[in-house]
Amino acid sequence: MRKLLIFVIIASLFPVLVSAQQREIKEEGKTIFKPHAYLQLQGGAAHTLGEADFTDLLSPAAALNVGYKFSPVLGARIGASGWQGKGGWVAPAQLYAFKFVQGNIDLVLDLGSLFGKFNPERVVNPYLFAGGGYAYGFDNDEANALNTSDYEMEYLWQDPKGFPAGRLGLGFDFRLSDAVSLNLEGVTNMLSDHFNSKKADQPDWQFNVLAGLKINLGKTYTKTEPVYYEPKPEPKPAPAPKPAPKPEPKPEPAPVVVKEFPSLPAIHFAFDSDVVDKVKYASELSTIVSVLKEFADTDVTITGYTDHAGPNTYNDGLSVRRAEAVKKYLVGEGISASRMTTLGVGEDPKTSGKEALTIQARRVEVSK
Repeated sequence: MRKLLIFVIIASLFPVLVSAQQREIKEEGKTIFKPHAYLQLQGGAAHTLGEADFTDLLSPAAALNVGYKFSPVLGARIGASGWQGKGGWVAPAQLYAFKFVQGNIDLVLDLGSLFGKFNPERVVNPYLFAGGGYAYGFDNDEANALNTSDYEMEYLWQDPKGFPAGRLGLGFDFRLSDAVSLNLEGVTNMLSDHFNSKKADQPDWQFNVLAGLKINLGKTYTKTEPVYYEPKPEPKPAPAPKPAPKPEPKPEPAPVVVKEFPSLPAIHFAFDSDVVDKVKYASELSTIVSVLKEFADTDVTITGYTDHAGPNTYNDGLSVRRAEAVKKYLVGEGISASRMTTLGVGEDPKTSGKEALTIQARRVEVSK
């Protein structure tokens, strides 16, 4: 029974194994970054540096950011943060709290893509950000109530007031799906010395630890399908022997047949490359050289193409360089340069959709 089960499994997998052998991959599929917007919702705690115990100067904090990622490495965001700030003295112990809302603009660097390869399925994604902001303080009644001869505040503010700020921070995204990540972020805010109403002759510092969600607004990447070699045709069976024909009258001389210039195989190129792969395309190059030597009086045009990624101006130049690279190879094989004209078309007009981003479009053709 066990042997019968093994036989059935092998028999069912045999067509798949044969198909996999026939479908040999010419070029693996690629993961391509897509610029996209995102939203961050965060909450946590803030610590305002001052003359009191660490825990006495803890207060709630929240942030909302809207960002845009221009490339795998670089992005920017705008947002609002804040909630409560605190200040105080050690002896005698006195504490006071006030409210503020801060508008922020940050540049964001994706450290995973900066020091590695773009990978949208990476679980932990660290990032660094820096920027500036403007804090709007209000509800400073507790500090005003303390402003006596014993607690004189030289920078005391009563009406709502604005303060410039600089920012630097480090964050981590923990991927849950293509759209949602858990977010953990630490940020240092350097504010005006007037922020906590006390004169210190140095900036006021506030440190935030925030956690929340990051939500991608749109697709962050796309994948191209692998490009396969065409399966080799099965050899035709040998024809059955025919009986010897009976002698026939001699036919009239056959008309002279003029050979026609055949269609030649294309030479493909790696992404953003104009280097001819003489090993990978040895068979194709040999065919082209043989035909050009056979049709020694025929002039040919060598046409270069690119895929549809990148600007048109760059692709036009790249297609010409690819055509020139094939011409240089043929000259080295004894083909006269005067017989060959090179032409760069740029983006391949014969491909579209996902195929336009693959090796199918990155080629050179030799034709009459």
